[in-house]
Amino acid sequence: MFAKFRQKLPGPKATAFWTTAATLVTVYRYNKRESTRLLDEYKQRASHAALETIGSLDTPRKVHVYVAVPMSELGTRRARQHWEKYILPVFAAGALDYEITLVNETETENGVERVVRGGVHRLVADEIKDRRRRQLESEDDNEELRLWRAALDERKAENERRELKNKLGVEPGMSVFELWKEKEYPGVMDIVAIGRETWIEVVNGVSDGAVGSLNMEIPPLVPLDSEKSSTPEPAKPEQTSGSEQSPVSEQTPATEQSPGSEQTNTNQISGSDQTTHMINYDRFDNHSMVALPAVAYIGHKNLTGWASVPQRIFNFFHDQQNVDEYARQALQVVYESTRRGAHGMEEIEAMGREEEELESWRDQPSLDIVVDSRVADCLQIYDTQNDNAPPLEN
Repeated sequence: MFAKFRQKLPGPKATAFWTTAATLVTVYRYNKRESTRLLDEYKQRASHAALETIGSLDTPRKVHVYVAVPMSELGTRRARQHWEKYILPVFAAGALDYEITLVNETETENGVERVVRGGVHRLVADEIKDRRRRQLESEDDNEELRLWRAALDERKAENERRELKNKLGVEPGMSVFELWKEKEYPGVMDIVAIGRETWIEVVNGVSDGAVGSLNMEIPPLVPLDSEKSSTPEPAKPEQTSGSEQSPVSEQTPATEQSPGSEQTNTNQISGSDQTTHMINYDRFDNHSMVALPAVAYIGHKNLTGWASVPQRIFNFFHDQQNVDEYARQALQVVYESTRRGAHGMEEIEAMGREEEELESWRDQPSLDIVVDSRVADCLQIYDTQNDNAPPLEN
């Protein structure tokens, strides 16, 4: 009887297989349960911020999340998944409004596609510079700048209308045009940088925007598609052997008097209707520091390459440490009380430096932090390296 029962038992190989499979499934299920428990704990801690009352005239907090292309990647897919998995649930639980910008600029050279860095830097700097320009325009003695701003807004509105007309093929109505336009946030949005590469571009952009030149060019009119098709091509000059070629008109610089006083640089191409105007804001700049946004760093250890395969397998079965790290950093952003002054350039440069040791950073162009000392002294950051958020109440 026992001999027949022993024959029905699985062999050593089958026993080892099913034991291994059951162990892996058990470990995976335990990891999922613990990761969910940890994330729920941080979400409960963040939910207390959603219950805080604000005044009827106060503006709710809003942060601007920037996501650049991670190193060794050609898109923001992995960074976006990282944001949705670890950070977004905590922001949603804390009722923290946000605006996210995914910056993915690439170019192809000799058939090889590569990422172009600097997009986040440019966006952050332009936002701060525009705030400085509007502060100068609000001063009583700068009527000239207000006239230039009116001309600039009129040109931008006309270009937006032309771009929309090119997309739709017909003249857009006012209702469509107003719906397409996004309303500006009335306050100063703090900035959240996901990943070391985004952090470097953000702090460099804040420094450039705070102390950089404010001169701005009025953009030329966007040509309509109907105008392109109706414009005849210029006739090519005839050439005969042994004779001189027809001369080509050269570009001649010109200057135009700006409304009010000094001259404003203007480049005009002869034979063209487009004239480039450069608004000289630097003449009115008193170099006073405007209110700068506080910046927050949230890590993103992008694992790529064959050398990172063991770590990725380990994370698949043990993801609790990632949930604990990234959700904790997101929790610090939810609470404004964790914001403090940066401890000099040393702390700014050290933020997220461990990411540069990953395989994805090898053989990549180096990114340097260049921050003006005046900006480093007054820059506010969120202390995402420590857990200073209110604890969970029992």
